[in-house]
Amino acid sequence: MNTSTTTTTSGAKAHFLAMVRKAHELGQVFLITHRGEESAVLLGSEDYEGLLETLDILRNNKVAASIMQSLKDLKKGNVYSFEEVTGRKQRK
Repeated sequence: MNTSTTTTTSGAKAHFLAMVRKAHELGQVFLITHRGEESAVLLGSEDYEGLLETLDILRNNKVAASIMQSLKDLKKGNVYSFEEVTGRKQRK
């Protein structure tokens, strides 16, 4: 996700179509407030789908644990080249 902009419900109502276009085309996220409180978020469908996929991954304990272990291995330098894993050279 890219930039985030805060607007009121009145502002969102007045500029809704432009906000939808910016969310879809530019990845902009809009935080909408109502009576001074954060109440809704407008984001593009690709960002929304990405969030759902991320939540799905994080809900799966085995996958989340595997990702965390992979990050630890990466930090320690415990990595293998493409050739070591597959037995063939990587195309460029």
